[in-house]
Amino acid sequence: MKKIEEMWGPFSQDEITFYKNEMKNINGEIINVFQRQLVFNMFYKYFGDTISINAINVDDYIKLVLAAKKMLKGNAMGFLPWIISGKVNKIVFRKSLNKKEITEMESSQYFPLVQDKYKNQKIMDQILGTIATIITSSFSVIDYENKDINGAPISVETKIIIEEFLMYILLI
Repeated sequence: MKKIEEMWGPFSQDEITFYKNEMKNINGEIINVFQRQLVFNMFYKYFGDTISINAINVDDYIKLVLAAKKMLKGNAMGFLPWIISGKVNKIVFRKSLNKKEITEMESSQYFPLVQDKYKNQKIMDQILGTIATIITSSFSVIDYENKDINGAPISVETKIIIEEFLMYILLI
């Protein structure tokens, strides 16, 4: 966590508290399983394995969310940083993309790079499922610095989210 804070911090306690309050669902849960996986994927390499990251507390989780948002924005992404750091209103799990979405994904300049990186159909199917889930789910903006857009719904542009998610896959 120290290395992550050095690279993407500092994170103010006010901002962490703001995110904790805004991310809560109706049951008072802050961490959404789907969103957590997107965040954790970006930081496994800093923890050295996929187990020890699970031992972090809520404040450190929020720090990872904020670091992920900064990292994705730094890679010129427009939707994914907001989805990773936003409020999850509704998750609709979907396993596949429709033909139009598959065509858009296959025409992406990043698609052959992702295929080359994994060379595994099972992993490619998981990637498709994650993209499909993002497209069909509902998220709202959480923004500590700009209260005017805080709470605004995120309307996902399918073509852009496909591009950004393929870029995200190449980052992790």
